[in-house]
Amino acid sequence: MKSVLANSILFLWFAAGLGYVFLILPPAYGFQVPELARMVSLHLPNAFVAVIAAFVAGWFAVRYLTKGRQPIDDVKSAVAASLAALFCFLTTITGSVFAQVQWGSYWNWDPKQISIFLLLLIYGAYFVLRAGIEDTEKRASVSAVYMLFATVMTPLLGYILPKFMQGLHPKDAQFDPSYRMAIYGGILPGLIWVMVRMYRLAVRVEAVRLRREALETV
Repeated sequence: MKSVLANSILFLWFAAGLGYVFLILPPAYGFQVPELARMVSLHLPNAFVAVIAAFVAGWFAVRYLTKGRQPIDDVKSAVAASLAALFCFLTTITGSVFAQVQWGSYWNWDPKQISIFLLLLIYGAYFVLRAGIEDTEKRASVSAVYMLFATVMTPLLGYILPKFMQGLHPKDAQFDPSYRMAIYGGILPGLIWVMVRMYRLAVRVEAVRLRREALETV
């Protein structure tokens, strides 16, 4: 019952945050279309959640390699990696919509756009790697090592390196304080809740699959 109540509250909180962004949040001047600045309130939280998911994937990759190589840790790492890739993709989509209006093209090879493109390639290679190894234990071990690399590259490519490069992303845009409230008080907590719900559901499904496979080998 407590879980249902908590999820209901978080759902309403997220819905209220979305409503605030689209219906109340004022335009931010300094943009070609000030009203489009609302997209930033969706774009940035998706990027933050992608990093969180990447660190979760990295954490369980470390656990797999150091805590007895438990299959469930491989599952948790892979699920978190898939969510990191998903939120990277959503970051790309929201950023492309913003770029079309602000800079006249969906893709401009801006340093941050290049960085997130490289991240998508890194995650894509991770899933190709997993699909290409049939032996379960070998797949889990190789995937865990690769995931450590992907985890390090996520903040490095997503945040650190682009700061030292000239690009189109605005650095002097004038944001009303309400934007910070929308991002950190509404959308970001809501997206974290969505990620956690998706993560738990996917892990449960994969855990059932593992148990079935274990029974079949008995």
